[in-house]
Amino acid sequence: MALVNHTTREINAKIVYYGPGLCGKTTNIHMIYHRIAPTQRGKLISLATETDRTLFFDFLPVELGTIKNYKVRFHLYTVPGQVFYNATRKLVLKGADGVIFVADSQRAMLDANLESLANLRDNFSDMGIDLSDFPMVLQYNKRDLPDVLSVDELNTALNPRLIPSYEAIAMTGEGVLKTFTSVSKQVLQDMQKHPERHNFSIGDIVSRADKAVVEPLDPVQPEPSLADSAMAEAKPAMAALDEAVEAGMKVHLGQPHMEDSQIILPFEVVTDGKEDQFQLRVMIDMDAPLAKRFKVFVKGVKK
Repeated sequence: MALVNHTTREINAKIVYYGPGLCGKTTNIHMIYHRIAPTQRGKLISLATETDRTLFFDFLPVELGTIKNYKVRFHLYTVPGQVFYNATRKLVLKGADGVIFVADSQRAMLDANLESLANLRDNFSDMGIDLSDFPMVLQYNKRDLPDVLSVDELNTALNPRLIPSYEAIAMTGEGVLKTFTSVSKQVLQDMQKHPERHNFSIGDIVSRADKAVVEPLDPVQPEPSLADSAMAEAKPAMAALDEAVEAGMKVHLGQPHMEDSQIILPFEVVTDGKEDQFQLRVMIDMDAPLAKRFKVFVKGVKK
C-alpha cells in the first residue's frame, strides 16, 4: 500500500500491470516511460532471472493532483505473465494501490485471459482484498491484429461488472495513457475515501502539513511529465492529463515494401493535430562485412 514520505511531502502509490504472457504489459511500461520527461521519472529497472522478468520504474507526474498538499509519486510494475511464476506475481502484487489488467484481444487467447484474471482474484483473496472493491481498469490490447474478439465479447467474458475498459494498441501507444490515467484517478479517489487501506492517515498528513513552515519560493515552471502536455493547476480530477492524453502523440504505420535494395517502412506521426510523414529505410549490402551490411536511417517525406 501507499508509503508516505513526510520529508519530501510525497505519497508513493504502486500500480501493477497484470495479465497473461505476451499480452503487452512490458510494452505499456516502456511506452509510458519514454513519454515522460527524464526529470520527472526514475530509472527503468528490470529484475530478471533465468525464467522470468519484472519491470519497474517510478515517476512524479505534476498534473495528477495532490492530497492535502502532498504530491503523488506513482511506481509502475509488471508481473511475469505465466501463471506458474505465481510466487513472483504475489510478491510484486503485494502492496498494490491499483491494478491494470492487460487482456490479449485475440480470440485464441481468451482462456489465457480468464486464467490470469482468476489468478489475480485468487492472489488478492489470499491477501484479504476484494477485487470487486479495488481500483482497477481493463485494457483490451492488440486491437490491430486479425481475429480479435469484439469489445462486447470481451466484456461478457472478462468484465461483467463493466469497470472502466479501454481498447489499445500498445505497440503504437494507442490507449496506453488513457488506461493509466483512468486507474490513476481511481487510486487518488480511493486514497481520499479510504486512506486506511492505503496505509496512511489523512489526519496525520493534515497535522504535519499544518505544522510545516513553508518558505516563499521564486515561481518555477515545472517541466510537463508528458510530451507536449499543457501544464495546469493540479486537480484530483486530473482533467489536464485527460486533455494531454487526447492530444498526445499517435503513430500510424504504413505497409513495408522493397525499393532499390532498401526495406522501406512508411509511418505518420500525429501530434497536436499536426501530421508528419516519415520513412524508416534499411539499406542492404550483402557483399559488405556483417557489421556494415545494414544501414538504418529515417527520412522525412513532404506531402
